[in-house]
Amino acid sequence: MNQHHTTWQNRIILVAAILLAGCAPRSEPKVDEVGPKPTNTPTPEVVPAAPLDTSACEGLSGTLEVMVLAGPAEVVGLEPYAIGQIPFKVASDGGIYNVQGGGPISYADILVEEWGTYEVTLNFSTTIEGECAGDAGEEELLLNLIMEGDQNVIVEAEGFSGEYPWSGTINRELAYPLVEGDSNEGEGWGVVLHLNEK
Repeated sequence: MNQHHTTWQNRIILVAAILLAGCAPRSEPKVDEVGPKPTNTPTPEVVPAAPLDTSACEGLSGTLEVMVLAGPAEVVGLEPYAIGQIPFKVASDGGIYNVQGGGPISYADILVEEWGTYEVTLNFSTTIEGECAGDAGEEELLLNLIMEGDQNVIVEAEGFSGEYPWSGTINRELAYPLVEGDSNEGEGWGVVLHLNEK
């Protein structure tokens, strides 16, 4: 009987141990604490550098040497031309090279003789518009030179006085390769290109 009691006692202890083992809190396996999970970062796209601008138009500047026949000054031996140095520069605007410039041209001369005087005056304001264009090595200036102003001739002689005014606008369409000293000319006018060093 003692043995029977011991067997039941052992069984009760075994069942209690099993129940206790089932109710005991389970420890979670440890996770290495190494910070947040890494996420996939896309590789930045490599953008090639923009090619350097090789146009000779970039940063170009210079002057137009403008010669305008000053009315009938030459017929009496006066200097025949009014000469002006008109500055211009090229400005880049989204791949287009615009040319802008301008300035005054003036002339005044008088012939004094025993018979009287012969005076010629000329005053022009000038504007340069256009563009610098063409493939690398073949660039050229395509310009419109606008000259607006007036000229006057006054003659005072024995018993005679006369005044001969003129006013108006003159347009000259000009094309130049980028060559120092290149010129355009016509009857009573000439325009020479002078380029500044970059």
